[in-house]
Amino acid sequence: MKSEEVSVKDSWRALVFGGLLCAIAVVFGLGWSEEQKITPADSKGLFEQIGVDGWIENGSQIRLNDLAPFANRLDLTFDAWRPAGLEPAQIAARVCGELTTTFTVTREAPVHRVALRGSCEPRVVEFEVLNPFVASARDRRQVGARMLSMEVGSRLFAPIRSARILIPAFSMLLLLTFVYFWWFKRAPALARLAHVPLWLIPLCGWMLLQHADDASMQKLVGLWMLFACLGAGMLLGSFIPAATPGQDSSAPRSSNSGMLWGTGITAVVLLGAGLRFWGLSFGLPSNYHPDEVPKINAIMRMVESGTLDPQYFLHPSFLLYTSYFVNSVIHWFGIPVDAWLGIPGDFRSTQFFAGRIVSALAGTLSVFLVYRIGARLFAREVGLTGAFLLAVFPLHVTCSRYMKEDALLTCMLLLTVSVLLRAVQEDKRGWLWFAGILAGMTAASKYSGLLAVGIVATAPWLRSRSFRPDWSYVAPTVGAVALSPLGFLLCTPYAVLNSAVFLKDFQSERNHMLRGHTIPIDSWSQFWMYHFWRSVIPGTSTIATVAGLIGMGILLWRRRIEDLFIVGLVLMFYLPAEWVKAKPEPQPERYIFPCLPFLALAAGEFLRMARQSPIRTLVPLLIPLVIAVPLVRTVQLASEVPDDTRDQMAQWMIQNLPPGSKVYLDWKPYAPRFWNGEFEITHIPRAKILEKLEIDDLKSSGQDYLVLSSLFYDRYFSQPLAAKVFQERLRTVFDRVPIVTQIEAPHGTYGFNNPRLTLFSLKEADFASLEHEWALKQRGELPATSNELKAQFAWGKGDQ
Repeated sequence: MKSEEVSVKDSWRALVFGGLLCAIAVVFGLGWSEEQKITPADSKGLFEQIGVDGWIENGSQIRLNDLAPFANRLDLTFDAWRPAGLEPAQIAARVCGELTTTFTVTREAPVHRVALRGSCEPRVVEFEVLNPFVASARDRRQVGARMLSMEVGSRLFAPIRSARILIPAFSMLLLLTFVYFWWFKRAPALARLAHVPLWLIPLCGWMLLQHADDASMQKLVGLWMLFACLGAGMLLGSFIPAATPGQDSSAPRSSNSGMLWGTGITAVVLLGAGLRFWGLSFGLPSNYHPDEVPKINAIMRMVESGTLDPQYFLHPSFLLYTSYFVNSVIHWFGIPVDAWLGIPGDFRSTQFFAGRIVSALAGTLSVFLVYRIGARLFAREVGLTGAFLLAVFPLHVTCSRYMKEDALLTCMLLLTVSVLLRAVQEDKRGWLWFAGILAGMTAASKYSGLLAVGIVATAPWLRSRSFRPDWSYVAPTVGAVALSPLGFLLCTPYAVLNSAVFLKDFQSERNHMLRGHTIPIDSWSQFWMYHFWRSVIPGTSTIATVAGLIGMGILLWRRRIEDLFIVGLVLMFYLPAEWVKAKPEPQPERYIFPCLPFLALAAGEFLRMARQSPIRTLVPLLIPLVIAVPLVRTVQLASEVPDDTRDQMAQWMIQNLPPGSKVYLDWKPYAPRFWNGEFEITHIPRAKILEKLEIDDLKSSGQDYLVLSSLFYDRYFSQPLAAKVFQERLRTVFDRVPIVTQIEAPHGTYGFNNPRLTLFSLKEADFASLEHEWALKQRGELPATSNELKAQFAWGKGDQ
């Protein structure tokens, strides 16, 4: 008993030590998280009335964010030059409205310190020039001295951040340390290393916090959430009794799963189908999804040429052929979809709807396949929970309404996994060869599906259910992998028959992935968390994401081959999506689409195993909550799909604007459509939209109105690494050009549905005032960022 008390006391002492290291890591990590020495040419928006030339004038300000109300200081370096005959500049500095210091700038004393006392937010340092002079006959600014640079610091050799920033960061780092310390303590193989997390996690936290740009924690919160949930899952797994051989949940299940389970999965599949087919005709006959049009064009080339050569291989051909087939069935049987949807009845017009039917069917079938996989790997209740979650995930439902490859890819991937599991669990090697063909068909759905071949290659380990492969399955597995090209060619035969175009398009798509799209985003700049924060969480809901990650932690703790198989499938399709630089808005989240079924299964296993853990009393609350939150979000989005904001804006403009008005629109798929010549429409060329929003161009455009869509401009505000100059150009339009009306959906934009649309009146804009402001910035009489200066010489290159 006494030794246990000593052990507990030692544990708490260790945690106090770890907490102290966490505090040090947070203070210094966040203190060094932004560049401390800043020049006027790269002011990052901190300066007001301090131009790029650095001259301090009366009323100029420096605004600093998220600093503690004590101990911080600002060191200013000046050039002491002034016109001959003038005394050295005398400047008074006020912080938060209170006079802090008065100093004289001389060659002997070019550096001056301002104590950053006060509690205003942001911390405003205001300068008063006591003996100003007029810069020139042309430049009428009252200036004092020219500032070369500023540097924020403290006695700790790093700025001290405000409690608003420090406390959440410290709490997160401490919780992470606590979770992994106790996990090490409970793991027999790691118990002697339990003190490692106490110093390793604070050290890693310090290194990462230094890269929290401008003390922004967004990308770090995603990283913390990932490892906290995985650690919590592994810790929780240590409290769950290991299954005995007779209770092994991975044993093959009978196809007759009983009336209750059959009724349950039927209801879930019908729910999934209803959500996916609801609003399937959104936007028709307008083409509001730009990626659908090239596929329609490829199908129409096949129709017109009388061959199956699409002459398009930026994506494989499986989706094209299945969509072509469904549309042919519609026309063969005379199904009046044109009358139902109010669209023209020609083959091209109905092809949009036919292609979406393929995606909706694939999405619905995926729900059932998740049930089958979960029942085989874990238990029927896990399969049912995972199917229910996939049925209601907002991202899976939304992408199952588009004529895009993602739903078909995921369906074929799940079919491959399902057949593979049947082959290894029931010792049916013919099914293993079938899985190889399906893996090739998965690659024919989307090129990233080539990874499915690697899934088939795991058959010897899945068969042995250990880290030593079943050697008798090696030869059949090699044969199955060798059959995968056949599956690809069955669905994309013209990859060989028209190899020149195939190789050209394939190389083009490869270069696009590596080069990026509009704003290239590399994985390390976001700590590999771009899709986690921007795709997984919005696409599933926060609570479902947490449940899935805790479930993955449990799977990692158990380390069964089946468990690691699910974890590997998530990583197999998540990591490449992070690695490529192409993360194009809108809807970059489609790149992690194949991860969703396996996250759903991990969440289902967590909810099942939690009933045997210390949190068993919370399970009755957790299960409905994990399912209800994404379901509510999906229903909200689905209710707004049929009446797209572009249709609403078109109707509003027809009813309220003078007929024949000249209207400027951004890219056609993002903008409202007009069919009867109500207005004189001009679409800005896609590559020149930002350029044409320059004041001179708007003034000379001769247009009466301008409509901008958030599908176009939001990327310049929501995407990391977006150039500030683009943001400033757009802000100028929104701030200074009169807004007539703005239409947005109550539950926001998601995917390619319901952008926020803003209608501006160009004929009422004060262009003279706007031109004057831009001229002042160019002369350095108003603050300008380095990006703006570069833009004067190379405008628009970043949008190509």
